[in-house]
Amino acid sequence: MAIDASKVYVGTPDQLTTGAIMCAPVGTKTPELEGITPSGVTIDNAFKDAGYASSDGLTITTDNSTNDITDWSGGLVRRVLESSTVEMSWTMIQIDEQSFKMAFGDEYVTAVAATAAHGNQLKAAIGAHLPDRKAWVFKMKDGAARVLVVVPCGQVTSLDDITFNATDPIGLAVTLSCYNDSKGNALYILTDDGQLSTVKGKE
Repeated sequence: MAIDASKVYVGTPDQLTTGAIMCAPVGTKTPELEGITPSGVTIDNAFKDAGYASSDGLTITTDNSTNDITDWSGGLVRRVLESSTVEMSWTMIQIDEQSFKMAFGDEYVTAVAATAAHGNQLKAAIGAHLPDRKAWVFKMKDGAARVLVVVPCGQVTSLDDITFNATDPIGLAVTLSCYNDSKGNALYILTDDGQLSTVKGKE
């Protein structure tokens, strides 16, 4: 295979009027179910975003645990999959109603609109509970190339320390546990290199 620098991508967020990380109720139509590539994708209006994420970006962590089957002499005969987990992590630095709901759960966030007496107010109730499972979409770009990560069913199961100081943004660092869909897949990565075909009859 020939080397091709155009196939070396960086994970810049694809955001103009919305943030690149979005979620919606489980069951909302997600792009991979239609076989759509990122350049032509239309995100369902049910997906809401949480604005800016930190410069650390997005991390996908996979962990496949295996079990070895050996013969009488101790030689490896086969290695079988015992368990598999997929997680994603990022830090939200835009503090608003949607980022609070992503981190703490919809039912544990109260929002009060601004009045003449006070500004827009938020209250997050933090305790022994987890946010509901949701469908997630993560949009990235590199020039004309597009990368889309889709999690049909994911749940925020961990929230790192929240630090308040004078030099760093308040960050909500979360870990998303990705659950298998009906096809046995926890996550999908879709790419489109943006290089359109010049062959007649192809789109």
